Amino acid sequence: MKKQLLSCLTISMLLLIIGACSQTKQVSGSSNYITKDIRVGSFSKIKSMSSSDIVYTQKQGTPTVQIYGPDNIVQLLETTVEGKTLVVKFKKNSSIRNSGKLEIRVSSPSLNHLSIYGSGNTTFTNGMESNDDLEICIYGSGNINGTNFSCTKLSTHIYGSGNINLKKIDVPCTEANISGSGNVLLNGKSGKAEYRIAGSGDINAIDLKTEDVNAHISGSGSIKCHATENLTGGVSGSGSVAYKGNPQINFSKRGLRKL
Repeated sequence: MKKQLLSCLTISMLLLIIGACSQTKQVSGSSNYITKDIRVGSFSKIKSMSSSDIVYTQKQGTPTVQIYGPDNIVQLLETTVEGKTLVVKFKKNSSIRNSGKLEIRVSSPSLNHLSIYGSGNTTFTNGMESNDDLEICIYGSGNINGTNFSCTKLSTHIYGSGNINLKKIDVPCTEANISGSGNVLLNGKSGKAEYRIAGSGDINAIDLKTEDVNAHISGSGSIKCHATENLTGGVSGSGSVAYKGNPQINFSKRGLRKL
């Protein structure tokens, strides 16, 4: 009796697995490229889980979303606004082998948060001018680039091996955090800056002229910074902090050097 019951359970599980696999769509991008306009409500945040390229443009007026890519891949994308967040993801049970070129073109009056999950390149075409904070996060191996940023606080976070490259920053406060092996490149000017690395990442802010810098490394990462008034922090591990300027130093001597 027990053997019969076990056999029935085993067969049932196999049927469930087979059914789930049969529902999964394994798709490669076709050669027929299309452009699709998506109607969306207002949003102030973007969350992309599609590993697609995102081109963001700050522009007054009604927010817009446009998808460019192979027709069979575009139809598998879901673009919705949840609360104040524009969410981009593939439909459930979709399996993409090779999407080809897939680009999400987004515009809105302003943005205060961007999260990228996976890979793909994100570009701020004209930067961001805002009276609010701006937080930029990568979970994975994506790349984010942009020029001309003016806001109350600019925060960057990398969890993985991604890259963030932001130029011509003019903000009162800047944060750069890496957990993993990512890279952050910043230039411009800032009143205060806090840099933290847990792992083997690199933060290059030697051309971000800053009054007060707080820099911490736990691991083998490296930080390059420019401090004019104060430099504080410490290194735990084999990492290094190199600085430019003539600030007051309150920093553990280990791992610190002047450029």
